[in-house]
Amino acid sequence: MLFDEILGQEHLKQMIQSAIDKNSFPQSNIIVDKDQYGGLHFALAISEQLLFDKQNKQGDLLNHPDLHFVFPLFSDKDRASELNKEWIAYINNMPFPNILGWKSASNSSGNTPLIRKPQIVSMHKSAKLKSYRKNKVFILWLGELMPPAASNLLLKLFEEPPADCYFIFISKNIHDVLPTIKSRCQISSLSPIPIKLIEEKIKSSHPDLDAKKIASSSMGSWGRCLGFLQEDLNSFNHERDFVECLRLAFKAKKNKEAVIGLMSWSDKMALLKRDEQKSFFSYCLYLTRESLLISYGASKLSTFISNSDFEVEKLSPFIHSKNIIDIVSLLEDSLYSITRNVSAKIIFTTFSLNITKLLAVKED
Repeated sequence: MLFDEILGQEHLKQMIQSAIDKNSFPQSNIIVDKDQYGGLHFALAISEQLLFDKQNKQGDLLNHPDLHFVFPLFSDKDRASELNKEWIAYINNMPFPNILGWKSASNSSGNTPLIRKPQIVSMHKSAKLKSYRKNKVFILWLGELMPPAASNLLLKLFEEPPADCYFIFISKNIHDVLPTIKSRCQISSLSPIPIKLIEEKIKSSHPDLDAKKIASSSMGSWGRCLGFLQEDLNSFNHERDFVECLRLAFKAKKNKEAVIGLMSWSDKMALLKRDEQKSFFSYCLYLTRESLLISYGASKLSTFISNSDFEVEKLSPFIHSKNIIDIVSLLEDSLYSITRNVSAKIIFTTFSLNITKLLAVKED
């Protein structure tokens, strides 16, 4: 049973299982998955409960005739019906999908991921048809990537859903979802997975690795953890790169020649792949949070374990109330710019110069 394979989320699993057992599970749902905590895996576990009989949950769920997927397309030329096989193959190998991985798997030449109006029109048609067995489930992955016309059309389906038809809307950013859609859905937010659970999971499958270190760096995201494992732990380079930037930034406050070093660092970071650049800024946000916790005496809440000789306690005095908002904004803006295909060299140059200024701000 897929519910048994989901790490953490125990309270939410119990609530949903209870609702399904009582036949009171709502037809329209939003699962908020901010950081690869397992939104799609959760949706598939719910689908398994809704589509298979209690006595027999064996079967090919991904190819079940009553399970329908709606996913972003990258070009007006892309056709969901033609890419459905690629999508099934992708999520079969990657149960914690991401938009860059899906773009690569779809072999699309486009660059703008959107759930387009024709896809929602197709949903309407499929929802009105009789199910092959008992229920029908639609999973909308990254449903917030819909233009207004598609969102309004989806809203009509949520307002009057056909009997025995369930909609599971997976969103990374609930704030981007149309308010009227949110008002008609039950919203379930996935939480970071306890580090201890991730550590135990790694130990059972990769006993030769430093499970504690990897679990801490995962920030409660099993999807990120899988990325570490599948990429030969190359993601640990983020700490090295950020520490290098920090050391140059501190030198630049007293020695202007160190700015040359920052420019060289920016050039090096600009050569990374886009997904690695995004992952880097996400890691920086995590490390900033950890530094703030230590700065204000909440070190027990910190999960950070260095992959090198870096001591976050030495950074924490420079992260405080006078600069934390600006630092977080800088990181989030940089991350957003990466997703918008802004010049990476400009992004990293701007970031390195601004972080130098912000770290120089003193708390009164």
